[in-house]
Amino acid sequence: MKLRRTVPAAVRAVPERRLAWGVTDDGTALVAAPTSLYVGEQPLPWTSVERVSWQPPVLTIIEVAEVEGTGASHSWTLVEEARLAEIVRERVTASIAWSDVRSLQPAGAVRLVGRRMPGQEVLEWQTVWQAGTNPADPLLRAQVDAFLDGLRKSIG
Repeated sequence: MKLRRTVPAAVRAVPERRLAWGVTDDGTALVAAPTSLYVGEQPLPWTSVERVSWQPPVLTIIEVAEVEGTGASHSWTLVEEARLAEIVRERVTASIAWSDVRSLQPAGAVRLVGRRMPGQEVLEWQTVWQAGTNPADPLLRAQVDAFLDGLRKSIG
């Protein structure tokens, strides 16, 4: 006979379908849902996540920021989880429809990312500037805008 674990009330309270869940060492529920990772009652949309790492029992997420690798970092030590890290990684990856690094002139680079948004057919485009590239430079911004305009016309 298979024993079923008790689902905490905080997990049951998530307003979306639960794909996987876990509980942190401080009792916070983490719930992977179709659109977001819920941390307690707060949703963190998959489209806001740049990177995920899983070094059991620690799950770490870095949020998207203007400059690559500078987004807010969140780490949780999980005392209970079943496939949560696997589902989180799968959801973040599934939100990325297109990604490419483009070189800029006279120097620098930017990553252009087309993200799938729930309920939308058109991609949402994100620009993630590479380290050492000045996002405030109007010449570089104009190049990025031209790249994005072309991508929107060809991809969506």
